[in-house]
Amino acid sequence: MKVAIIGSGNSGCAHAAKLSERQHEVRLVKTSHINEDNFNILQQQKGIYYCNRYLNEEEYHFAPISLITHDVKAGIQGADVILVLTQSLQHPQIAELICPYLEDGQIVLIIPGNLGSFYFKCATSKNIIFAEGESTPYDARITAFGKVDILFKNVRNAIAFLEQKNRPYLQQIDSLFDSHKYLRTNIIESAMHNPNMVVHTIGSIMSASRIEMMQGEFWMYRESFSPAVWNIVKMLDEEKNNVITAYKGKPLSYVEACRWRNEEDLTKNPYAVFRSYAQNGGPKGPANLNTRFIHEDVPMGLCALESLAKKANIDTRITSSLINIASSLVNVDFRSIGRTVESLGIATWQKDEIIQFIS
Repeated sequence: MKVAIIGSGNSGCAHAAKLSERQHEVRLVKTSHINEDNFNILQQQKGIYYCNRYLNEEEYHFAPISLITHDVKAGIQGADVILVLTQSLQHPQIAELICPYLEDGQIVLIIPGNLGSFYFKCATSKNIIFAEGESTPYDARITAFGKVDILFKNVRNAIAFLEQKNRPYLQQIDSLFDSHKYLRTNIIESAMHNPNMVVHTIGSIMSASRIEMMQGEFWMYRESFSPAVWNIVKMLDEEKNNVITAYKGKPLSYVEACRWRNEEDLTKNPYAVFRSYAQNGGPKGPANLNTRFIHEDVPMGLCALESLAKKANIDTRITSSLINIASSLVNVDFRSIGRTVESLGIATWQKDEIIQFIS
């Protein structure tokens, strides 16, 4: 298929390379003019060098990219799928940029979704198929300009469609990476199962002093989750699943979702699967508190959870405490910039109206 990727960071480069590897025609679209050095090299090379570290490879392969551009219109015109791989903080701005050029019948897949399809749906009158994912198929890091190391691949990935009538388009999305074979009940269930909302936030907040003191020599997945901290994970899980249930989704604990994404054998102990990922696949970092683990996952994840919970009269004392502590740590009022029913334009809707809209 013809696939346009919005975003040229770690994730955009990795997924562009893997799509090219699978013989899709790929366009890579950069929507900002910061961190241009890597992008300039990509344009000169007309592609990306990538190494499949998760397959224990050492050599780099070259993935040709058909178009590497700042021109949004040229990038998405005629594409079958537009894959939005920017930070979810940028969804409102990305929606304004790309929606004027969308064409009837195109699929827009947003990963991580975090309910961002609300913005895109409101920005266009075209007949567009909007879908959201929870976690990207691959974890990756740009190691040098024009080069990306692909560190990990999820075994399974789930998506949700903003409108359930579009569920038959799952097969087309699955053809991208051959892992999106599964559907969540609705986009709220999908947003709440974003693993970053749980481990990124708790891991970073509870390890804030160590992150600052270690100056980059910190492995969050390996070091953060002591038995006491794991108690907080369980309590946040409970609040998350109460919200999922209230909005007619299917609850699932973080470790069960981790096992489902990362492990072929679903009979294995889910906590053991998490510890294995932490030791063997979890990336290094963060190096400081100016990290998306806090600045994205708190406002886009925890604030959304708290806001939806209030609408359903659900107690979220753990979620709210984490937001308060994170806001104090970095001196940012995350609720003022967070993804909430107010920012999504549905503050006046009753819970049942929200459920009807996403069902």
